[in-house]
Amino acid sequence: MRRGFRINQDFVSGLMFVGWGVAGLWVGRDYPVGSALRMGAGYMPRLLCWGLVLLGIVIAIKGAMVAGERIERWHWRPLLVVSAAVLAFAFLLEPGGLLVAILAIVVIGALGGPEFRLHEALILAAGLAVGAVAIFVYGLKLPLPIWPVWLV
Repeated sequence: MRRGFRINQDFVSGLMFVGWGVAGLWVGRDYPVGSALRMGAGYMPRLLCWGLVLLGIVIAIKGAMVAGERIERWHWRPLLVVSAAVLAFAFLLEPGGLLVAILAIVVIGALGGPEFRLHEALILAAGLAVGAVAIFVYGLKLPLPIWPVWLV
């Protein structure tokens, strides 16, 4: 049995957590932190990013010391399709409204999976759209368009 440093899924996941935490710290470096009693805009993001860095270090060390699952090859189709779905949501939200944007992100995102069924994606999109409108537009009173601008 071979001992020593191992590169496995846990190790790489830990490095990813550290990377995102450091990126968040860098992005929020100019935000005012304040104090625990008078928190600034950067207080919670900085706290969460440090937590992510520490958690990532722990996971990476554990992954380097303990045998774990090997890193599998990358599956590019889901990565690209889900990224395209998020971009479609971002670009459709203002002109198309929340309902169209949610329909797009769910249906396009579902295309990235191995078992795409249009009727299941449409049912999921309808449920998410109703929930999102109820929570964000009516519950939180966010000024999000519900319908496409040409319908209003």
